[in-house]
Amino acid sequence: MANETTGLRTFASYSGADIHAVFGDQVFGEIQMISYKQDREKAPVYTMGSADLRTIARGKRLLTGACVFVMFDSDALLDAMNARTPTSSNQPYINNDDIALRSDPTHDSILDVEKFGGSKFTTKYTNEYGFNKLSTADHLDQILPFDITIVGANEYGNVSRLTIKGVELMTEAGGMSVDDMVLEKQVSFIARRIEKWTNLKTAIDRRLKL
Repeated sequence: MANETTGLRTFASYSGADIHAVFGDQVFGEIQMISYKQDREKAPVYTMGSADLRTIARGKRLLTGACVFVMFDSDALLDAMNARTPTSSNQPYINNDDIALRSDPTHDSILDVEKFGGSKFTTKYTNEYGFNKLSTADHLDQILPFDITIVGANEYGNVSRLTIKGVELMTEAGGMSVDDMVLEKQVSFIARRIEKWTNLKTAIDRRLKL
């Protein structure tokens, strides 16, 4: 931001303690680390008669990333995403067989399966719409696309934001040993696009001057 008294331009910085991660509309506190990488295919183009490249062709772009979470007594990320207000835009359609095999009856009532005429482990499909239903996810890879918003807010009053759009969770990994003091889980993702870091205070000041 510009300093009007001296004419100098100063910048704000953020540490990990200033960073907040918002998954969809859920502020997530169990995250320890988030990283991203953007790649684009670029290849040299050669023609006969010269050993040197003539130009560079540009191709597809791919955005990938990873998160590390602290594991407490439950899967906090899955619980947080399932806790959102259920709508057709944020809940997946889960196969009735998978719902019937759930070991936790509080996760989805067995009565929801029995209304199709089946038992806990067998489901009778009564119509073409009886194969699946809107339900909470059992696995992170079932969660529908969402945005991750990284917000930095420091003690000087500066606020900046970076947004990763259309995140699809892919790989989930974890482990434990006798030497571990804290359990961790790693999750990788791909995304559609990324919006660069933006100083919100500066952006608001610019709008007010217009």
